[in-house]
Amino acid sequence: MMKTLEILTAALFCAAAFAGTAPAKPAAGRTASGHCKVRLVQWNIHIGIDMTFRWNLKAQADVLNRIGGDVVVLNEVDKNCRRTGYTDMTGALALLTGNMFHQFGAARALPPEGLYGNAVLSRWPMELVGAWPIPSPAYESRSMTLVKIAAPAPFYVAFTHLNHRKAPEENLIRVAAVRKIDELISQNCKDGLPAVIAGDFNCVPGSDPVKALEEAGWTLGTPLLTFPSKKPRVSIDHVFFREGMVKLENRFTVDEKNASDHVPVVNELVIFRSTPQKKGKK
Repeated sequence: MMKTLEILTAALFCAAAFAGTAPAKPAAGRTASGHCKVRLVQWNIHIGIDMTFRWNLKAQADVLNRIGGDVVVLNEVDKNCRRTGYTDMTGALALLTGNMFHQFGAARALPPEGLYGNAVLSRWPMELVGAWPIPSPAYESRSMTLVKIAAPAPFYVAFTHLNHRKAPEENLIRVAAVRKIDELISQNCKDGLPAVIAGDFNCVPGSDPVKALEEAGWTLGTPLLTFPSKKPRVSIDHVFFREGMVKLENRFTVDEKNASDHVPVVNELVIFRSTPQKKGKK
């Protein structure tokens, strides 16, 4: 059973109830003794709006089906919002991509009844650990959601979307946000299992927020140009992990210029059940 989501800021941070639909079967050949291979996809889907400014969730589902991710982290996701036809975008994409397990994490309310935030889809069952507000500018609240994936080698996924403006004070907010994310993971992942952080960080490699996570022991996955999709020129969609428990075998973008304003990113990971020993060491 998933744990009850901690209510931190009234209804705003009540994530949607875990959707325990029948799981899709994990891809064949992805498991081995002592470790599990995971294809983790991350994508800012621009609330389902394509580059012709049409709402086109089906096209985004088609892209995800071609990629074939085991776990999919999504940014800019609506739930029951007037502007996107009161659609549960997380549930719809889960259904269109093979009836995947799914979890929405709210970041802010959009009246009358809508929520906006991030989401994760998984071929394996998952447990919602919690969703929390993180440091954000006054004009737009942000959040981090943490789930535990019941893969053959279980692991945690933390997903988030940081503020985007370039002013110095906004950079300070991003630094505070990633420090809060690191703190929340440390407080809530006490069983020694690996964790991965993924999302749209709105900051480039070498920036203060990225350095703050690296100083806390996180490794930045290979930087890739992800925005804008028509001609990517900035690297802002990142994945972080801790060396030893997670290995990044490959990371690449998908050449998809039309379905969203970001391109999808594929992370081919190896999740270890325990820290692998180096050869020659006992």
